Amino acid sequence: MGEFVGVDPENLKELTKRLEHLHDLLARQGPAIHQKMQKWGSELSFASLSRLIAAALDDVRDMDARTTRAYELAREQGWSVMTRAPGVLGPVFTRPPVVRLDWEATGRSGDQGRRDAETLTAALAAKDPEAARAALSTLPEHLERHLADKDYQAAFWAGAGPLAVQAARTLYNRTGPALFSAESVGILRALGASLAAASRMRVGTGKESRPLLSTAARDAMTRGSDPWSAGMLAKYGPDGRSWDPRLLADLTRAMLDARAAGKTIWPPARGEAETDTGATRHQRLMAEFDAVGAVLQRAAENGVAARHVLGDPATGLRYARMLVSDSWHTPGYDPGRFLSSYVHPGGALPPTGRVDLSTPVGAFLKAAVSAERGTSADAEESAWSVVHIVQATADFARLHPQTVLPNQVRQALIYVAGRHLPDFAQSVNHDFASGALQQGNKPSNPWVAINKLDELEGFFMQALQKPEEFGVFKGLMASRVSTAVAATIQDPSDRNYLREMGGLFGLIQRVENTHHFEKELRADEEAARDQVLLATASGGFGALSFSNPFGPGTMAQIMTALATPALNDTLDTGHALKALKADMDASRRQVFQVEVPVVQGLLDAGAVHPPPDEPWVRGGRVIPDAALVDWISLHADTRYAGKTLTDWITEAQTAMRMQQ
Repeated sequence: MGEFVGVDPENLKELTKRLEHLHDLLARQGPAIHQKMQKWGSELSFASLSRLIAAALDDVRDMDARTTRAYELAREQGWSVMTRAPGVLGPVFTRPPVVRLDWEATGRSGDQGRRDAETLTAALAAKDPEAARAALSTLPEHLERHLADKDYQAAFWAGAGPLAVQAARTLYNRTGPALFSAESVGILRALGASLAAASRMRVGTGKESRPLLSTAARDAMTRGSDPWSAGMLAKYGPDGRSWDPRLLADLTRAMLDARAAGKTIWPPARGEAETDTGATRHQRLMAEFDAVGAVLQRAAENGVAARHVLGDPATGLRYARMLVSDSWHTPGYDPGRFLSSYVHPGGALPPTGRVDLSTPVGAFLKAAVSAERGTSADAEESAWSVVHIVQATADFARLHPQTVLPNQVRQALIYVAGRHLPDFAQSVNHDFASGALQQGNKPSNPWVAINKLDELEGFFMQALQKPEEFGVFKGLMASRVSTAVAATIQDPSDRNYLREMGGLFGLIQRVENTHHFEKELRADEEAARDQVLLATASGGFGALSFSNPFGPGTMAQIMTALATPALNDTLDTGHALKALKADMDASRRQVFQVEVPVVQGLLDAGAVHPPPDEPWVRGGRVIPDAALVDWISLHADTRYAGKTLTDWITEAQTAMRMQQ
């Protein structure tokens, strides 16, 4: 139109919202309307409907741009969303004045992104939380509307990147019980969602393809001077799966480096605490708004990001050492400051009020080793992550022999051991060098993690601390006997998985002996071991089923089956079997006899072919009964896969160390 018109910003904002609702309705219902009209044989043409919907979106953006400009003009005239009125306590909301607006202002994505970036930059540069929240009141709506808009995202983050990552510092609310106001939380969530969406976008095609986020914007997030504020964008941003793994990995490294360097990773202090209650409350705030924990949680949710960090052969060990530590807690406070009439004879009192921060660390360690078994780059990084976690734990055990790692970290270590059980079993007889490799250097074999024996011993010294933990792990190894038998037969490399399992069992027994558990406590170990056996051996977990036994997938199946199910926190172990009925004792003893898993393994491998009418086998599972005992007696000297049945049973007994 080329004319300036008088508009009321509030009315213009309402008009924009109504137009947006109309577009949303058309976008949602348009396809259904088209489908139903076709079903009813309508002769009306809907070819232009998609164009009308796209045009409606352009109109929404145009009106939104005009609304933004109208509010800017109102502020230029001295208007503020909150002002003071005579006779009224505190600030009140005021309506913006009518302004003269150039109606040709349009909402082209790039232009809108630049305008929003300018608004954000101006608001945050003032470093006034109240003024910033008021100026940014419309920003979340704009960001959410343009999450999938590359032109907008590129323009916005190119202009706002350096300051946007410091939004939390500016919006930090220093009064009231909440660290951030509801409006501030909305702004941080919108910024986090926009950054996550932009991080996954690329521009260009083919060889010209590159990340949408500029190097400056990524550096502001990962190399800025305010790691705490950057971490808050991750905290309030979406689930880790919505982020680019590389950006999350870089941010994780930056956060761990900042923590190691003593930089501020906590929320700003609210002055000196005057009471013990105030000091305790600040410790809880530090835990809730811990930037490192927030980023670790997002990287753990992503999975690939965690493996990028710990699976790097050059730097992964350094970061694994930072994670495998007993320092994951808030610093605590000196209670002596609140006991003015009390002097401790030993000097300063130790810090109290510490809050445990190891939960996101444990989740991160688990995610780092959880890639699917195979030959992919992700599987390779997962194997390297295992190697580095084992080495870091062994280093910690050597340097701090009397210190026990936090429970969540130890549970993650037990998870690592359970998921990579065959790797650890193979490592017991390997004492040359640690690293990730493919068996026989064949590209068709999956990546495995190999650690030296002394590293494994140090790892288990820290991972397993309680009798029931030893019992669970022993039960897991014992329940793998049937799979180990089948794997020994099917593996074309002539590896003996039973002997490897026996070697690992011996290592675990040696570690357990150093803990000198009392006889009464060993009942916990036996109960835990029996429960794992009952849950896994009788359930057929990890059984092998080969469609092409000697094909390229054989090794991957073996490695996966030997580590199934992975250990986790869902197994209730403390005296759990005491709740089982006494009449189950006989059946449990039958299930745990080594003959059953041996025969099951031979059956899984296709070495045993019982007649269809044999009562001791149903649906491919061995049923321990009198008929099975008779069959074993009759076939004790029969050879299966190169060994007699007696030889297989004896070897399995040795592997399980049943005499212990």
